[in-house]
Amino acid sequence: MYIEDIEEVDKAILRLLKENARLSYSEIGEKVGLSRVSVKNRMTALEQKGVIEGYAAIINPVAAPDGIRFFMDIETTPERFSETVDKLALFKANRQIYAVTGECRIMVTGYADTSAKLRAMSKQFYANLKGIRKFSIHEVVATYKDADGGVEYVREFQPDEGDSEQL
Repeated sequence: MYIEDIEEVDKAILRLLKENARLSYSEIGEKVGLSRVSVKNRMTALEQKGVIEGYAAIINPVAAPDGIRFFMDIETTPERFSETVDKLALFKANRQIYAVTGECRIMVTGYADTSAKLRAMSKQFYANLKGIRKFSIHEVVATYKDADGGVEYVREFQPDEGDSEQL
């Protein structure tokens, strides 16, 4: 949902929260020129409008591994699409579920404890989800950029002088 009538001061508050959601109301107030109470009231209003959905620590899974990140690409029959989404949502390992372009396509991201658990989970999905036309699952082996998770792109190698023309 896009909210058109967000005031500039609210946009400034959102930018600060995006940079550091642990800022206190007082710290935000100092930066935007409002009192602590005014900042709290504005943030509460933004929460009620659905602009702020929550506050969370973003853990870099590479720095503090919590299992294996995966992507699932699923194509279903039209009559089973909603049921498939509902069943996928029941699994705690599935962190995000998206409808994507293509006919009845679903993209899922999540974490599994181990490769063995990921294989078992994918077999369970494939066996229990009806109407699956295509199903593939992929482990993430490296993260080069994740702006939301705070991971910036870092080149792992430097090309030789002659290689740069080929890029």
